Amino acid sequence: MSSGPSSRPRVSTRLPRNTGTSMRPLWRSTVTNMGASIRQRINFNEGWKFKLGDDGSFAEKGFNDGDWKSLVLPHDWGVDYPVSQTAPTGGGGGYAVTGTGWYRKHFTAPKQEPGQRLILQFDGVYMDSTVFLNGKKLGGRSYGYSEFTLDLTGLTVDGDNVLAVRVNNALQPNSRWYTGSGIYRNVWLISAADVHIDQNGVFILTNGLYDDKTKTRLQIQTWVKNDGTVPVDIGVEQHLFDAEGKEVLKDASALHIEAGDRAYSMVLPTLAEPRLWTDQDPYLYRLETSLTLDGKPFDTLVTRTGIRTAAFDCDRGFLLNGERVKIKGVCVHHDGGLTGAASYRETWERRLRLLKDMGCNGIRCAHNPPAPELLDLCDELGFLVMDEAFDEWLLTKFKSAEYGYSSNFAYGGSQFFAEEGELDLVTMLRRDRNHPSIVLWSIGNEIPEQAAVEGVPILRRLQDICHREDPTRLVTSALDNIASPEPQRVREEFECALDVVGYNYTGRWGMRAETLYDEDRKKYPGRRMIGSENPSAGGIRGNYEKPAVPNVFRSGYDTATHNHEFLWRYTASRDFVAGDYLWTGIDYLGESRWPMKGAPSGAIDTAGFPKDTFYYFRSIWNEKETTLHILPHWNWKGREGEFITVIGYTNCDEVSLYLNGRLVGTKGYDFPNVGMKGAWNIPARKTHPTTHDLHLTWDVPYEAGELKAVGRRDGKPVAELIIKTTGEPAKIKATADREKMPVNGIAHIEIEALDKAGLRVPNADTPVSVKVEGPAVLLGLDNGDPRDLSEFHVPERKLLAGRLLAVIRGAAPGTAKLTVSAKGLEDTVLTFMIG
Repeated sequence: MSSGPSSRPRVSTRLPRNTGTSMRPLWRSTVTNMGASIRQRINFNEGWKFKLGDDGSFAEKGFNDGDWKSLVLPHDWGVDYPVSQTAPTGGGGGYAVTGTGWYRKHFTAPKQEPGQRLILQFDGVYMDSTVFLNGKKLGGRSYGYSEFTLDLTGLTVDGDNVLAVRVNNALQPNSRWYTGSGIYRNVWLISAADVHIDQNGVFILTNGLYDDKTKTRLQIQTWVKNDGTVPVDIGVEQHLFDAEGKEVLKDASALHIEAGDRAYSMVLPTLAEPRLWTDQDPYLYRLETSLTLDGKPFDTLVTRTGIRTAAFDCDRGFLLNGERVKIKGVCVHHDGGLTGAASYRETWERRLRLLKDMGCNGIRCAHNPPAPELLDLCDELGFLVMDEAFDEWLLTKFKSAEYGYSSNFAYGGSQFFAEEGELDLVTMLRRDRNHPSIVLWSIGNEIPEQAAVEGVPILRRLQDICHREDPTRLVTSALDNIASPEPQRVREEFECALDVVGYNYTGRWGMRAETLYDEDRKKYPGRRMIGSENPSAGGIRGNYEKPAVPNVFRSGYDTATHNHEFLWRYTASRDFVAGDYLWTGIDYLGESRWPMKGAPSGAIDTAGFPKDTFYYFRSIWNEKETTLHILPHWNWKGREGEFITVIGYTNCDEVSLYLNGRLVGTKGYDFPNVGMKGAWNIPARKTHPTTHDLHLTWDVPYEAGELKAVGRRDGKPVAELIIKTTGEPAKIKATADREKMPVNGIAHIEIEALDKAGLRVPNADTPVSVKVEGPAVLLGLDNGDPRDLSEFHVPERKLLAGRLLAVIRGAAPGTAKLTVSAKGLEDTVLTFMIG
């Protein structure tokens, strides 16, 4: 199963369409050793052992690993150890422990019949991995974000086999930002016939929509590999099913493949009445591709797909199925908070559903290929994805010089780019190109070569590879310093060579802080533009004080939202700007200054709890639902009579604020801004009506009691929000997102401190302990505070702003019990069914 570029393949001859209810075989083969082989894909995550350290003897089959740590993948050892201010990773890498680690797994190989292959697939190992089987070196991958496969055929023995994986993440700092260390994504064992669909070998694309979108022409390519010793003649069948399981299309072709060769089949079927994939209705089809011999399938691969077209236009912005859609996106890093880089589908589903509720419809995978589970979820939930390959090419960036300990020298992807960069790009493209959510490929983020003459030919080469592997999507690179002084300034020819120009931080460029994209719009009227990275607001959830350490973190009163308010009013009212991806949607580990281990720049913290900023974005992006949010909390004992600034985020026309039943004031917009309802120069409303600065403020003399906000539209109340002064914590509440889970599935438990009246205490920092009994394990606790340097896996932690997250994993079938305790408060117990 090959993942990289290859020589020109043989192409099949397409069969005439079979219009009957069954497909009679039109091809035969003299080969008889394939008919009984059906592809199997087995999760290979269990039964691993780990040791941090390096010794060549660890690769040997007979090495005694009895005292090594037993674990289930995915695993990131970076969150297993305390952070250290002197760690070579520095603040850029979250002060995490790295080094070199080894994994070992004992297993009995499935019986291999003649004509069968056995393939090992790693979804991601960070980084510079080397894999051994029974002491023999098989291969590995340098770039820690790339999928790779290894052929085990004929190399296993009866009885005990030992896989050993060396992971070298010792050269630091080497990435931006936190990477994690280890086998942090899933591992799979695949069995298939000698003649099989190649790795990521099916590509289905929408060639166009016709007859008022009632028909679509599809192109289905299937790459087949013959690892056998004789040539074969086989059939390639395509069956497309809708979300309800009804077959809506079938087609087939014949294919001849020489021994040791690789060839592809292509069919061009027409689908009538397609249900199109959109960000609001992410409808998915299922394609079953089968290789057949004498009419019987011997290798079948299932591919999910969505029918849609995606285009970028210099005047109209982004077009989805021909309709203009404004991208309201965020950038995300790949770590999952308390599990580090270890990727769990459930964690990302929880996070992405929150972003969807915020009104977000776009995800930029910054700055590397993400876990496949993330892209699956983006397909399902309706996100418009910028899939990014690299953070650097040949020139190395400093990783942490401005973030604490660093040695003025850095490693990184540039170490491997010259030899393996094209392979890594092709691997990403072939793995990801069937995802309808992906609308744009990014070949780099803030690449230093953007300011050098040497950068243009590299750009063109990478962009050509993208066009070759996927002719349906355009290519961008996220560019900073577009208008900065020399020598950092991006070269004009570099910008103009891109299909779509990605603009990072348009508001930082001196006079352009006011004009933003306008100057380039005049200079390059045919340029396609998108905001690939612009600042969010962030802050630490529940914090309304000035930071103790300057420039370390923001409070809920931070004025950074003003910058985005100006930027979004501009972006929302200019069709030629396709949209924006903000930095960031979710807090992440790394890019920090001591004493912090992460960056609080998101609208959601690492624990998955929304911040005040979340509701700001929701008020301007979520056009389906009413938003009314005010801050801060109303627990200010000792500040009676002092004026407290109250901020409101809303998409109501106006909001009345009451203190203990007395009207404080009613606020709304005095004159409609560009894009608002009733604006004199915009006939169609582009964004929900809201206030002049997209927020409201009142100065309220503090007295304990109740703040009530009433939102109105057209003079009628449509929303009400009440915030009360609470008492001290009196009990603990725990709420799980699921009570049943499969073995190795995970559950998130939100823990809150409540007063006697049952109100969450918004300023509680109560220490809490969590105990898990039965067939489950505690993966960790997180309060979302990057200043909390305690280890995630320790079962005690303080609440932040009255909240804490616990995550457990089911280890075996049965019933598990989770107990939450706090000094002086009654225990809370939850039970979980596993299996």
